[in-house]
Amino acid sequence: MAGSDPLYLVMFTVMGFVVVMGMALLALFYLISTKTSNKRLCAAMPAFVMLAGFLWLKDVDASDIVAASVLFVAPMAALLVPFLFPEFTGPRTGANRIAACGLIVSLVAVGFTFFFMMSGLAMVPWIYWHTPVSNGLVYGGLVLGYTAVAAGIYAAMRRAGVLGEKKNST
Repeated sequence: MAGSDPLYLVMFTVMGFVVVMGMALLALFYLISTKTSNKRLCAAMPAFVMLAGFLWLKDVDASDIVAASVLFVAPMAALLVPFLFPEFTGPRTGANRIAACGLIVSLVAVGFTFFFMMSGLAMVPWIYWHTPVSNGLVYGGLVLGYTAVAAGIYAAMRRAGVLGEKKNST
């Protein structure tokens, strides 16, 4: 195990860059959504990014899909929840709360990526075949899972009052 230590350093560095790129993608689409008055279009933008990520990655193996979901799915799940499930986030969700949720979901996704690769789960036959159908099932599970994690994080933030919107005292 001592010989593989530099490999972990490279993996953590690459995943760190992927998280930063995902947060930049989240910030870009958040800024676009603040300038758009059509709420359906605001909800469709993160879903389109998730779909584009799958179409780009449909022919790779499952471990690459799980790793790339840190870029495409995790931050977009944090942006999708306020538009689809406002009961979890409250009427006004600010940039701080969306960025915090996006970062937490991305870190959960990084943890799951390492678990998926190190546990051997990527070698289960129906996952390993990396056909578009099996990759679609894996990617769809990641979309649902990270969206549920984001909804849970928003609900916990709302209940605890973390990064809540300030009320005017006047």
